[in-house]
Amino acid sequence: MRPVVALIMAVALSGLTAASADSPGFVDPDTARWEVQTATGADVFYFGEIGDIPLVGDWDCDGVDTPAMYRTSDGHVYIRNAPDGLADPQPFWGRWDDVILAGDFNGDGCDTLATYQRVSGLIHLSNSLGSEPTVEYYFGIPGDKPFVGDFDEDGVDELGLHRESSGFVYMRFTHDIGFADAEFFYGIPDDRLVAGDWNGDGIDTVAVMRPGDGIFYLRNENSLGFADEQFEVGDPDYVPVAGTFGRLQSPPEPQPRSFTIAATGDVLIHSAVWESAQAYDGAGGYDFRPMFEPLRSRIEAADLAICHMEVPLSKDNRGISSYPSFRAPREVADAIAAVGFDTCSTASNHTIDKGVQGAIDTLGVLDSAGLGHAGSARGPEEDVPSLYEVNGVTVGHISYTYGLNGLRVPVGQEYTVNVIDEAAILADAALARELGAEFIILSMHWGNEYQPVESSFQRSLAESLLADEDVDLILGHHAHVVQPIDKIGDEYVVFGMGNLISNQRTSSRRVGVDDGLLVQISVTETGGGRFVAESVRATPLYVQADGHRILPVSDFLGAPDPSLESVLQTSFDRTSERALRYAPEGVTID
Repeated sequence: MRPVVALIMAVALSGLTAASADSPGFVDPDTARWEVQTATGADVFYFGEIGDIPLVGDWDCDGVDTPAMYRTSDGHVYIRNAPDGLADPQPFWGRWDDVILAGDFNGDGCDTLATYQRVSGLIHLSNSLGSEPTVEYYFGIPGDKPFVGDFDEDGVDELGLHRESSGFVYMRFTHDIGFADAEFFYGIPDDRLVAGDWNGDGIDTVAVMRPGDGIFYLRNENSLGFADEQFEVGDPDYVPVAGTFGRLQSPPEPQPRSFTIAATGDVLIHSAVWESAQAYDGAGGYDFRPMFEPLRSRIEAADLAICHMEVPLSKDNRGISSYPSFRAPREVADAIAAVGFDTCSTASNHTIDKGVQGAIDTLGVLDSAGLGHAGSARGPEEDVPSLYEVNGVTVGHISYTYGLNGLRVPVGQEYTVNVIDEAAILADAALARELGAEFIILSMHWGNEYQPVESSFQRSLAESLLADEDVDLILGHHAHVVQPIDKIGDEYVVFGMGNLISNQRTSSRRVGVDDGLLVQISVTETGGGRFVAESVRATPLYVQADGHRILPVSDFLGAPDPSLESVLQTSFDRTSERALRYAPEGVTID
């Protein structure tokens, strides 16, 4: 045990009212690091020098306890009253081996200083800081360890002793010579005692820090018994302190919470796409990872990355099929997860191409890949908004489709996929908010195929949905071409992000089906805890015909192949024009 620690069995406490409660704190004598609990949480700070003896008291009578340090090298106590700044030294008396105590010894609400001579049991106390002792008396026997507290709820701090030889605690209720007014067995030799009003009843009771195990044992009554609470502190050499602490450092200005979203368009796996995956694998399996790899840096940079899984996935790679009734290899999900996607919207016109079981299989494959999902469900218990914790913000995600290509889910299984209905969407968004969502994303499978401008239905529905307080952002897909980004009020709608991957190629009737859009959205907390999408960075994408790699176009402009350079520049210009049709504030092209 350190010599300094052996001396510091007493910790200063103010006389507190029954409405107050003390909190423990701990001081590392090797570093002068303090950790105390305040009304606003833990406060960690450094005060004093290595070897100083920590004290706590209400030195300026304001009802808040603050730190002090007794420096044996110069005999001064250094007290800090302000949240920041230097301590004011106070002269002190006593010998180097006296134990320094602090408390409100006359009930005036101000803490002062005292010394206890362990060799003789003599206590000297003063009723004002910096003055000579005004009271002295004997209590205890040589070797007793003193501590201070209001043991009888009279508003005055008195002296308590812990006798190592027997483990008994002795307490006086007045400041004069006499026998103990209360005594009981608690603790073992080498325990470091501190007293505090732990439960707010106005009576200080004992607690011990046990050097052998680093555990803090707390009693709520001054009587024989086991600890009412205990918890591990960590370093067994820490010195316990107690008090009603104010925040001892000026708290930093709270920073608004923020996060980023990355989102992309349709994952549409035609037979030519999975044939490219077979070629990449080379051993009879499917490897889609080379196709998605060029996206990795942008997807991984986002705090929440959302794909749109338009087609069902096979759980065992049986029954793989292409247009018009899709079922894609399960390795698609692995490739998407590998580049950093977190979740996928799953409500599309192809969700039940393979029936309800196909939708169920798809969710199982996504689960196995570690991907979240929204828009379809295996049962009514799953038919709720998806919630994600993103940078300390709870984000809700819901997903809907315009229809199911004429297919119908069986009666009673309508939960299988969400079909667009404005009232249902708003009810879902309200439920997400009720469940704790602070920002709600709505993925919409809508619009007219191959049309680069949103339909009147898309426009009117977006305006109505974004007028509701529970819808914060709309991400659109299905048209297979890029559609505009717009800002309605202070909220964004991305009408269509085109294809992320497919085998559709530009033709006179389908211009831009090999284009796509990756949107990166910055969301920030505003006043009142509301979150708003502040900006959108749109990255044009292009799917190569040979190998189906998804290229962020700006990364590949300047390619050595002149024919590819021309195709990419045309794609970039076309996508930029379509996405920025309305030139909304805060939207840029990357």
